[in-house]
Amino acid sequence: DEGIERLGMGFFQLIVLTAAGLCFAADAMQVLLLSFLSEILRVEWKLSDDETAFITSMLFIGAIFGTLTLGPLADKKGRKPVF
Repeated sequence: DEGIERLGMGFFQLIVLTAAGLCFAADAMQVLLLSFLSEILRVEWKLSDDETAFITSMLFIGAIFGTLTLGPLADKKGRKPVF
């Protein structure tokens, strides 16, 4: 803690904070877009509520799959070969 306090908030920390904030915002926009898009698809494709929920849940299943498999794989093989 003392080392972090001594270094303070510099340009690099600002860049990292901005990048993390943009990633968080992109994730939030993806979920928000899905909530609007699922209603449009339900009407356009005449989907039942269960089918709409299934499509919506695929986003979260994909996120879980990516987190649990690609993260550890990238730790072992390196970020560039995996992504």
